Amino acid sequence: MLLQILTQILRGTPLWVYPLFLGLIILGYVQSKPRQVAPAMMAVLPVALGAFSLSRVLTAFGPAPAVLAAWAAGTAAALLLNHALRQPAGARWSAATGRFLVPGSWAPLALMMAMFFARYALAVSQAMAPALVRSAGFESAASFGLGLLSGIFLARALWVWSRRSAELQFNHA
Repeated sequence: MLLQILTQILRGTPLWVYPLFLGLIILGYVQSKPRQVAPAMMAVLPVALGAFSLSRVLTAFGPAPAVLAAWAAGTAAALLLNHALRQPAGARWSAATGRFLVPGSWAPLALMMAMFFARYALAVSQAMAPALVRSAGFESAASFGLGLLSGIFLARALWVWSRRSAELQFNHA
């Protein structure tokens, strides 16, 4: 029975989802290694994943104020959480190269997979249990979760950006 359901889900999955999944794995692998990141590139992933999660919320639930508020609350929660955690630890600014030095971490891959599977589960739920998806509790929880996941990328990027500000202030003091 479970195998039949999984087979049905995989057969109903659009073909473009598989290269996206592979691309996210490759991107996550790259981020597992220490790297130098140009300032402009630091914004690409949070903006892309923020748009990725918000577009799913809007597609699934529409622009309802409660849904948007839940997504924004998830993003705010991520910002507050990372303010305390200060991740990624060890990130710093290099004035010599004009780039951020970011240590490798598997956390971005885990977060990208969490967002991918959250979006995937939402799409499967819409197809298999549309009444559940239309419930206010489900809409709010899914929106909050997607906001939280994309917000973590924003929070991590802002933390790295703050290392540049801290370095510039330290050198001017």
